[in-house]
Amino acid sequence: MKPARFAWLGALAFALLAACNGGADGGAVELSWRLRPAEGPLPDNPCSPFVCCDQVGSGTGPIDQVRLDWQVGSAQGSTAWGCNLGDGVTGFDLPPGEALLTVSPVCTDGTADPATFAAPAPIARTVIAGGTISLGAVEIVLQVSSCTQQTCICAPPP
Repeated sequence: MKPARFAWLGALAFALLAACNGGADGGAVELSWRLRPAEGPLPDNPCSPFVCCDQVGSGTGPIDQVRLDWQVGSAQGSTAWGCNLGDGVTGFDLPPGEALLTVSPVCTDGTADPATFAAPAPIARTVIAGGTISLGAVEIVLQVSSCTQQTCICAPPP
């Protein structure tokens, strides 16, 4: 048997892969997340050692969503998922090229003061058409106690 006789297998595999992702022109990103209190484990926390999205802490409001922002060249966009989901995958929306990806919490009112949380630094990855970038597990550290002495995540306005 000559190897050339099976060259069609590679073409078939490529065609099937393209069909599975709908012939995507862009790439996708997948990630999972956990919320951790900056102060360490909280008493009577059902999600310990993490924080529940809807039970963040006394003096705070719930985290409604986790948002992924991306920039590839001059193109930019974002996708957000319900916080309680714990993971998400974008569509094949990111154009090919070098991407800068950031993750942040979103409060019910649509804002989250950057001084009230610490998320991973922007992550650079190469987007390939039809490919998926895995960011793995992302930890977002939240300020959730001593809200009368400092601003806490999703705290209602004074």
